[in-house]
Amino acid sequence: MKRRQRTVIKRPRILLILFLLVFGQAAMFLTYCALYLIHGSALADSVIPEIYFGTFHFSQETMTFMLFTSTWLVLGLASTIIGVGLRRGRSWAWTAAIILQGAILILGLEAYFTRNTDNLFNVALGLASAIVLTLNQREVLVFYRANRATLPE
Repeated sequence: MKRRQRTVIKRPRILLILFLLVFGQAAMFLTYCALYLIHGSALADSVIPEIYFGTFHFSQETMTFMLFTSTWLVLGLASTIIGVGLRRGRSWAWTAAIILQGAILILGLEAYFTRNTDNLFNVALGLASAIVLTLNQREVLVFYRANRATLPE
């Protein structure tokens, strides 16, 4: 029986920066979600009686609140899961991180060009750009590609 030799690759120091950026991004998105939920508590005070009396209609404010809250929550949870995968050296996490950052860049650029942007989108764009640049460093690419090759079958 042939034993497959496992190559041990030392974790590059730049990965610490990557982990901090990804987990910082997750904290940022989850904070945005919490702030929208806190702000939306006043909206809930007016919506709950309308639902109870059957006079509720989706307003633009309600739809925007639901869209932003769910978007920030999904992005925050996805960033957390991907950050844990990156920390464990999983090659799927590198691919998922690139896809997530691409989605964040598309959302941010769409908001920028439609002039619906504020400082939150600018911070998200800057952080996503820094994460993409870090993910594409040679040491990071070599580390995750080597981990893909040495996974047990």
